[in-house]
Amino acid sequence: MSIARRSLLATPALLSIRPASAQARPFRIMMLLFRGWEEACDGFRDHFAARRIPVELMVRDIGQDLRRVPALVEEVRQMKPDLVYVWGTSLAMAALGPWDAVDPARHITGVPVVFNIVTDPVGNRIVQSREAPGRPVTGTEYIAPVEVQMRAMARYRPFTRVATTFNPNERNSLSVVAQMKTMLGAGVIELPVALNEARRPDPASIPGIVEQARRAGAEWLYIPPDTFLNDHRVILTQSALDVGLPCFSASERFVQFAEGLAGLVSRYYSVGAFTGFKAEQILRGGRAPESIPVETLTRLSFLIRMESARRLQFFPPVGLLRVAEVV
Repeated sequence: MSIARRSLLATPALLSIRPASAQARPFRIMMLLFRGWEEACDGFRDHFAARRIPVELMVRDIGQDLRRVPALVEEVRQMKPDLVYVWGTSLAMAALGPWDAVDPARHITGVPVVFNIVTDPVGNRIVQSREAPGRPVTGTEYIAPVEVQMRAMARYRPFTRVATTFNPNERNSLSVVAQMKTMLGAGVIELPVALNEARRPDPASIPGIVEQARRAGAEWLYIPPDTFLNDHRVILTQSALDVGLPCFSASERFVQFAEGLAGLVSRYYSVGAFTGFKAEQILRGGRAPESIPVETLTRLSFLIRMESARRLQFFPPVGLLRVAEVV
């Protein structure tokens, strides 16, 4: 059965992949999504199609509303799928709980779990360690270590001051900013997005934050993995272009699908396929999830958007162009 990467609606409720196989029945996988179906989900689904492994994907999207997590946990408890796939740091933390303080009344238990597009699963206590998760949960990380990203940014152009903006409600963003401060100290300009009266981030504050970064003498604007910023990536990266401030991102979407200048990224599709491989090890290989290490891709992509470089007059070194992907 041939399955096109873009043949599905944003959040399909039920997908079946049933190639010819001696397998008695399709594996039932419940996919818990934070912000709808996207490229990593494509990669996860396509792994099973390519390997001709029959699966039934039951897709549940919370639409960025963590209040819906208890109902999902209860559905998993009642349905008892063969495996649960969890997308994103915030959803993984809410649905799985800390590795050393799991509450069966609130968290998923009794079912193997793989997570995808998660930032710092050790620091956020989703697993005990990358090598030994300490619970029946494993998965993939999708961003390079902060130190590696900072070195990559400096390879494009050295800096002494870098600004970063983020949603203060997102734990993954806070974790990255804390790591930046440990590395760079006073060289980091922290500019959290303004919150409205309901304590929700206000997209209208983005242009002013970017202008503030420029006035503070930032030489780069670093964009951490952040769902709110992703939702407003066009206004963020366009605002940076307007004031002449280059953006560097940990996520391909800010460069590939917006106006960010550069980024050291893992391709979402490839990370999803890698997560599918880990799920296969559990479902077909019979491995316990806690015996499967949490890993990143071994190959990262250095993306450069040349149109943004031209507008900023901020061109990369020739040596970097030999290894970068120009978009």
